[in-house]
Amino acid sequence: MTTTHPIAPHIVRAAGAADFLSMVPHLVGCHPRDSVVLVPFGGSRSQGGMRIDLPPEGLSPDECSELAAAVLGSFARLPLADRVAVVVYTDDAFRGPEGRIARAGFVDALLRCIDAAEYGLVDALCVASDGWGSYIEPDAPYAARPLDDIAAERVAWPGSGEPLADQHAGAELPPSDLVERERVGRWLRENRLAPTSPVFPEMIESFVLDDPELLDADGLAQLIQLLDLPLSRDIALTQWAGDLAEGRAIWAWQLAWSRGERRPHEGALRLAGEGRRPDPARLRTALALAKRAASAAPRARRAGPLVAAAWLSWALGNSTHAAHYVGLAREVDPDHGLAGIVATMIANHHLPAWVYDRSSAA
Repeated sequence: MTTTHPIAPHIVRAAGAADFLSMVPHLVGCHPRDSVVLVPFGGSRSQGGMRIDLPPEGLSPDECSELAAAVLGSFARLPLADRVAVVVYTDDAFRGPEGRIARAGFVDALLRCIDAAEYGLVDALCVASDGWGSYIEPDAPYAARPLDDIAAERVAWPGSGEPLADQHAGAELPPSDLVERERVGRWLRENRLAPTSPVFPEMIESFVLDDPELLDADGLAQLIQLLDLPLSRDIALTQWAGDLAEGRAIWAWQLAWSRGERRPHEGALRLAGEGRRPDPARLRTALALAKRAASAAPRARRAGPLVAAAWLSWALGNSTHAAHYVGLAREVDPDHGLAGIVATMIANHHLPAWVYDRSSAA
């Protein structure tokens, strides 16, 4: 899986490789495990970080080259980057049985691609279970350097909290008690939303204006029904990635389409990752809402909120979490349409165009 963590361009001042490795968890938002992280630089400024799952052991040289080319192809979409640092995180020992640094075959292929694409190489580092070191340092010691050299908690990083434990942390659903679930089920049995109402986009907007934790059982039930119906779900996701005006426009287009008026949609297709960069805080609020709804929903109605959580995670550049929610949704509905679309985008390492937009701060 791929996770791209865009941030406002940040001047990196690292006294050495250990200092830089202490910064990487802040750049990608977590302490990566079994991962390859590419950190782009434009001059002395980092542009965030792109994390992918570490490929399996035993790949042939051709398979390593093919995967390395695909990884760098995604990386090459980042504007303004002229240099790159590579960091491998593995639970393997630093040195393998043949004396080579862990995962050196894949890293060799990746470095060849970086050189062919004429990027400058800042460093290529390995953080293993028993220490860390450089793939390219000419006089590197045979033994790994101590992991105690690396300490993300000692880094003062403005505007961010502590990095998550790993790339999977934070994907769990919030708790929901039995009383809440019973009230939600009762509302769903007795009520139905009206997506044709002219004030429907205003109702969608109201969800992201309040704290998700304060949503009561009736509000959760409305949200579950909203995300369970493809028409209202698509309006909501488009609107939350954009604004109320976009929601009104897609609402009118969707209703016209449902009446048989086959006119093309004007504007960005948000569900395909098009358009200007969304407000990440707005997307995170929507994601928290979808997770709360999935937790409180009856099993038969959970797929909609889970797929919404998957798409919102993907929209935030976090395909790892998106894949987790897709998997949960498919346990309920193996043939869910949007789940299949999100799964395909993840499998092809496709991320929204706005993830690569560095024209504004994330």
